[in-house]
Amino acid sequence: MHLKRIFAAASLAIAALLGAPALAEPAATCPADAEQTLYDMEMAIRQGTQTDLAAILELAEWAVETCPDRPDAQAIASTLSSAVMGSATDLDTLERYITLALTAITQNDYAWNTKQTPSVLKQPDGSEQNYFGYNAATTSLLKYALPYMIRLAEAGRIHPAISGAAYEACPFADHANFRLQEEANLWDRTIRTKYDHPGFGWAGNRLESLYAACPAHKLEIEFYLARLYGQEVERLTRWEHVYLENINFGNGGWIWTNPALPQKTYDDDSQMKEKKAELEAIARPLADKARSHIDVLMHTPDDQIRIYNGQLDKVRDWDKAVKKLDSEAAE
Repeated sequence: MHLKRIFAAASLAIAALLGAPALAEPAATCPADAEQTLYDMEMAIRQGTQTDLAAILELAEWAVETCPDRPDAQAIASTLSSAVMGSATDLDTLERYITLALTAITQNDYAWNTKQTPSVLKQPDGSEQNYFGYNAATTSLLKYALPYMIRLAEAGRIHPAISGAAYEACPFADHANFRLQEEANLWDRTIRTKYDHPGFGWAGNRLESLYAACPAHKLEIEFYLARLYGQEVERLTRWEHVYLENINFGNGGWIWTNPALPQKTYDDDSQMKEKKAELEAIARPLADKARSHIDVLMHTPDDQIRIYNGQLDKVRDWDKAVKKLDSEAAE
């Protein structure tokens, strides 16, 4: 029961942050067949036999409130919450659905562990299969909660999770980092090279809030923030002097290129220097944000940072770009 009280407190903290209503009284005991009840609803949705949005939402909310320490129940609740997002007809409703899904995903993360036995759930045909809830909740985050959060923001409503507001608790458990990495990689794929897009700021807000709220994941988030800003600095300041044989009526010549300007080349040094100054002005605020995170990573052994995709080698490139920008500014 002590564990259940911990999860209930965590649920209320998440609700307070994300704007969900707090429970007036303690939730009822989670029944033994909760996962099967939830899964039956999910299967009915998939088969097209359940289209009552109110019933779907009611069951998801019940699971979030009643079974916070049951990881598979939370995973299916996140799936049910995701299933209703596309039906939202106003921003308040969509924000509510996103918040519900995020709460279920976080409770799944805290309740899940690598040694747990997967739930065995009955399928519509009567057979039984193992249910892997961690993967399902991760899918809810990456394919529904975050994309709909971006849509919500593009419509003018910034969800608290990406507003820059401080979190009362880390939404990722200390013992697991895969889902955090997958979210950070999704943000990277979404906003890489788009430093002037509002989404770049939302990604920064999210990562900065996680950085402050998640001390157990601080080194990983150092990397994600260094990547967010550092790769843009490297791209904005990388000029190449290339010789092309087929220009100037076949006589060849040298041109300047920059990956931030893929459709443009400069054969005049003065034009190149003018554009270089413009891009460096954009890069400097990004370098200021990247610098401290890069410094930490440069002084931390790679095996202490839980990053699995081999990108730590790129930190050195970002470090060189920031330092080069600093040295040119000092000249």
